[in-house]
Amino acid sequence: MNISRFNVDFGNSMYMNLIDGYFFELPTNVVEIKKEVAEGKFTTQIDNPADLKDRLLISTEIDEVERYFLVGEIAEKEVLGNNHINKLHNKVESHIPYVTFLAATAYYYSNYDAIKKSGVKSNDQNMDNHVEIEYFQTMLPIWLLKKLNKFSEMQEKMVKRFLGVHTVKILTLGMENEIEITVKDAACRIESEVARWAIKKDFELNDNEEAKQFKDYDVVACDLGGGTDDLALLPAGLKAPKDRDSFISNTEAPFLVHLERLRKDKLLEHFESVRELEKFIYTNIQKTKMIRTDGNTGKTYDLTDIIKNSLIEYAEIKITQVENAFTPPKDKVYKYLYFGGVAEILKEAISEVTREKYNAEISEANHIVAEDARMLNLYGLEVLSRDEQVKREKKQLKPFR
Repeated sequence: MNISRFNVDFGNSMYMNLIDGYFFELPTNVVEIKKEVAEGKFTTQIDNPADLKDRLLISTEIDEVERYFLVGEIAEKEVLGNNHINKLHNKVESHIPYVTFLAATAYYYSNYDAIKKSGVKSNDQNMDNHVEIEYFQTMLPIWLLKKLNKFSEMQEKMVKRFLGVHTVKILTLGMENEIEITVKDAACRIESEVARWAIKKDFELNDNEEAKQFKDYDVVACDLGGGTDDLALLPAGLKAPKDRDSFISNTEAPFLVHLERLRKDKLLEHFESVRELEKFIYTNIQKTKMIRTDGNTGKTYDLTDIIKNSLIEYAEIKITQVENAFTPPKDKVYKYLYFGGVAEILKEAISEVTREKYNAEISEANHIVAEDARMLNLYGLEVLSRDEQVKREKKQLKPFR
């Protein structure tokens, strides 16, 4: 199997993939188990490859040792499945990004017959237990990039994790397989900065009308994530940041920690985990009422006020942090562009807080939550990978002189 474009967002809440235009995501949950536990984990097999997403059990060699992992939905239910949310997640050193990448590739390969029907085109239909990835892209957060003297040094470390040949075994009963994965070329971008391309260009690489509102204004790109916030100061026209000081990482008051505190203080009887609460909010945030229904009794609970008041409180904190990150010169106005999974949840709260703090006109003009906010980084990667693909095709078609 040949994959032209493999774009990945290793989020602290969700791991998102855009593979040759096909999108799917998994909870960022990886739990390592012992070999004997893996061998007896399942009692029944699955026949539909789509069910693999909920039962991902894989193994791979890391430092020449065979290790066994539950990934995604099945790992989410484990005691230690959410253990990483209370600390900074070093994606260069942690096994979590690598294991989720292997699991996602295994899932994509196993489901390819169904995926083809969605319109995905492959250069090679030969299913020979080998996946060849032409161009792999991911990102790193600013706090991690700043650990070294040059951003490029950390980016190169991340690239090296994925270049080359990898082997993954699917151990889920009914789907057992061993797949070899070859990544031919890879790139690592800067979270928050890469999103500007999703505003500047569409997937056909045409200029985006949406970008015109930023033509004459410096923009603070605010990537609000579950664990950290990445901020980038973009010169007018959504140009690339000028220097290292144009990037700020905020690790204070992480969203998932805020939600866990809310769950323990006020919603403990309704949600068993922070992931369950996060999913409930994301599913219901656009609704007038946020109603929780007890599946056993049928009794309903209106959690609207508790949750929305908490989100407003959190939005107030985030807006203050964002505005204090970069102080605009006198007589100059910055526009604030919010995106990331948390921005999508906070859209209504950001509007409410900024309207009260300023007025409706300033709120609408200067505090903008992007459309498809949680996907913006991934879409930026997609634009860049399509541009790279076009450049390579032109080189191949260039006539001899």
